[in-house]
Amino acid sequence: MLPDFTAHDVPVADGTIHARTGGDGPPVLLLHGFPQTHAMWHLLAPVLADEFTVVTADLRGYGRSRTGSEDFTFRAMAADQVQLMRALGHDRFHVVGHDRGARTAHRMAFDAPDAVLSVALLDVLPTLDVWRSMDAWLAQQYYHWAFLAQGGGLPQTLIGHDPAYFVRATLQGLSGTEVGFHPGALAAYEEAAGDPDVVDAWCRDYRAAAGPDVEIDRADEDAQRGVPALVLWGARGRVGAREDPLERWRRHFPRATGRAVDAGHFLAEERPEEVTAAVLGHLRAARAR
Repeated sequence: MLPDFTAHDVPVADGTIHARTGGDGPPVLLLHGFPQTHAMWHLLAPVLADEFTVVTADLRGYGRSRTGSEDFTFRAMAADQVQLMRALGHDRFHVVGHDRGARTAHRMAFDAPDAVLSVALLDVLPTLDVWRSMDAWLAQQYYHWAFLAQGGGLPQTLIGHDPAYFVRATLQGLSGTEVGFHPGALAAYEEAAGDPDVVDAWCRDYRAAAGPDVEIDRADEDAQRGVPALVLWGARGRVGAREDPLERWRRHFPRATGRAVDAGHFLAEERPEEVTAAVLGHLRAARAR
């Protein structure tokens, strides 16, 4: 999906992080969400690489990243990515995250403030806010939050019977719209889902989000970071359906700016030109500080 980018498998404390790099300039880390891989950035990364050194990485246990650890908190995921960037020679960098990647970016900005120059958060609300607003409506929209968090191997077993179907149904369900994913990207997502270790990582991720992540975020829910922040969300999705994502994120990032995009959940693949322009504007402004 990124033929001009260079592949890396970088050792970190708890495993190996798979990434692809391209371009030249200030470093930018792109982090994907569930149930995807770094391939979701195939339309944005080449454009950003005209001005920035772009690193697209698979999260812990997702895609081709591997770990022997049982810790799948966003804190652990963030630590992986900071180590990755340092290994690639980038002590300070910008972070753009979608879905789980955005939650990782949020945690990274609080746990490694000296490393993060700016954040862009795509179609996500803070984890605490999601759980606090979980009612009958949201439980139906985000059923996977509870399903994947079940222990005993239940979700892994059920998904394993037809992982490609699960990925396709999940992508369509999360979007809320008819999205035409690039065949190469869809193949990458399905290939990852066919690996039982990846499916197990999904489940461990969501189990952590239902437990230790809540406690970690609650410990500093009143803290703030002054870095530039961009917040984008899909006007036809769930994130902004009942509350203002920008106001929610300004409690943590007071300088946040942003808006809705005419899309469902997968902004970068549904409206790539609009999202690329917004992210570029954000990065250029942050770089000029």
